[in-house]
Amino acid sequence: MTAVEEKPQAPDPAYLAAVLRHRQTMQAQLDRAKALFAEVDADASALLAQQYKATKSTKAEVTLPDGETKFATVTRIPGQADAEITDRDRFAAWVRDTYPEHWSFKVIPARTEVVVDAAFVDQVLAAVNAANVTEYADPESGVVHEVPGVAIKPKRRAHFKWAFTRTSKSQPLDGRELAAQAVAAGLISTDAPPALPAAAADQPAAE
Repeated sequence: MTAVEEKPQAPDPAYLAAVLRHRQTMQAQLDRAKALFAEVDADASALLAQQYKATKSTKAEVTLPDGETKFATVTRIPGQADAEITDRDRFAAWVRDTYPEHWSFKVIPARTEVVVDAAFVDQVLAAVNAANVTEYADPESGVVHEVPGVAIKPKRRAHFKWAFTRTSKSQPLDGRELAAQAVAAGLISTDAPPALPAAAADQPAAE
């Protein structure tokens, strides 16, 4: 004799409606917060870039409106560019004519393949990276060569790294808790980005 399976019970309609309503309302708030964050994040990055150009400052403290309580830091992470071979034929021809000891070829059925010593390639690219120009200074002769077929390619743009403060003996609240406390107290508003100072607003926009 088999047991009779119980029919699945539907959730309480009122509770289901309340949960779905709560979920979508929070989604709407999250979407709005993301849009506001994207706007203020772009403004912050532009201002930090402007500050770096003017003062070469790479780090800033984020404080509460009292100007003293730090709850976050922001640090400029420099961009990165690496030398790479962009035209192998031109580079190989330069090695052949200038450093033939690092150049050879191998015959493969139906074709001949040029071979440049990998260690020498690394040495040249490292020198270009160090000089930040596509030049190679011969360590023995001191002759500086303009290296063809090589370019310095950006790999990562400069950006800003944000971090909340941690708790300490003098401050039992971490940065997130300090920020939340300030918002709850009405000291900081997250409803809209900060207003541009009147003096700055009157200046013409930079082209």
